Amino acid sequence: MTALCLGTPALATAQAPAPTSTPKPVLPQKEAQRRALHEAARLGDHSYYDADKVGADGHSSQSLSRLATTLAFPATPPQPDTDDCLSSDDAERKEGRTYNRLLWCQKIEYRARYQTVDTSGNVRYWGTNAIRWNMVAMGSNTQRAIRIFWRPEAGSVRYLDWTDPTVVPSTLPFAVRPECAQGSSYCSTSGSAATNSWAGWNTTTGWSAWDVQAPAQANDSSREKVTTLDWHLTTDATAPRFPLGGGKTLDLPFRCDSADYFSRFGQSFDRACVFTTVIPHLQYKLSSPKHGAVARHIYDAQLSPDTSYPAEGHRKVIPGRWTNDPDDPALHRVEGSGTIATANETWKNYACNRNGPYNAVTGLPPKTPQQEADRWQCDEYPFHATAEGASSGTWDFSVRWVPPSQNASAGGSLISYFFDDRILFVNDPFWVQINP
Repeated sequence: MTALCLGTPALATAQAPAPTSTPKPVLPQKEAQRRALHEAARLGDHSYYDADKVGADGHSSQSLSRLATTLAFPATPPQPDTDDCLSSDDAERKEGRTYNRLLWCQKIEYRARYQTVDTSGNVRYWGTNAIRWNMVAMGSNTQRAIRIFWRPEAGSVRYLDWTDPTVVPSTLPFAVRPECAQGSSYCSTSGSAATNSWAGWNTTTGWSAWDVQAPAQANDSSREKVTTLDWHLTTDATAPRFPLGGGKTLDLPFRCDSADYFSRFGQSFDRACVFTTVIPHLQYKLSSPKHGAVARHIYDAQLSPDTSYPAEGHRKVIPGRWTNDPDDPALHRVEGSGTIATANETWKNYACNRNGPYNAVTGLPPKTPQQEADRWQCDEYPFHATAEGASSGTWDFSVRWVPPSQNASAGGSLISYFFDDRILFVNDPFWVQINP
């Protein structure tokens, strides 16, 4: 007789498959990114970043910014982010909720179904043990690792359908441990499985924690050394009478890099792992006293490009607006002092100064006397630090006079956003949304 114990999240629509010893292949970076963005759009998980919350010193009051500067993993999940994430209905999905690029959470019931199969293939169902758990995954801007936190909800264990007195379901063991789906060639998990009886888990209140580590590959000569991987939680409910029990949760993607161009206030952040099932999403507000004029410029450029300067002899197409479709044209960061950004600045100045390919008719009209007195500056969209900027041979651009303080505020917020959302050069698409 063989015995089976099958695990499934009770709120999921499909049974969790049994674990396999065959590592999952590593997808090419662009394909992994495409799949993650489409999944994020399907689930509605956006890494919102509100530029209105970034101070003049570059510090942000947002949770994402606080997480992005954490130098070491905490012993327990970060607050108030964890409670905010777990309190949402989205946390109860089998996919959990990607709160932002540095935090994921799940709050779900898991069921272990115990059954045996005799030598004739007859199946006997014995009963089911159920447990609710909280799980949190935290990314890092200082390590090529993520930390997984797991704990049961005290008092949540249930014993369903057990009738045979020879089995005491509360004494059966249950263990969990995260692992990397691609195997030890790409990543490893610290620590051993967290093991207890079902009765023991029912009174547990503390967190178990593991680190999933993904060092740079030795043969990777690229600047960023990007690796795209997946992790999942394995479950083990084997017992003497049920020796084949186990399962795993869904594979959840993350990305690690060793980009050497991230720093903040003298501190280098040259290693990181972030979650990719989330839409990188920067927001400006039309009503903001800090950057409202810049927000209006971006809004008009995105929605009415043909009314913007410089005037072109064709219908203008300007990318970067988020429309809930990850296949829509995005923006891509480039080095702020690099060749592309320098060319973007040159073409912006052509349009602002009405020279080069532009003239008094096609270039931006001169500043008014008041704008001149207030030293207004020429703002451009797409941003000069993007591949889609003014020098792009594919996309059009827009320029407008804006107050200098607002131009500086919006630019500072963009730089902070690049850091907090870990936007890599060229690799990462991101979008801009303008709110009221």
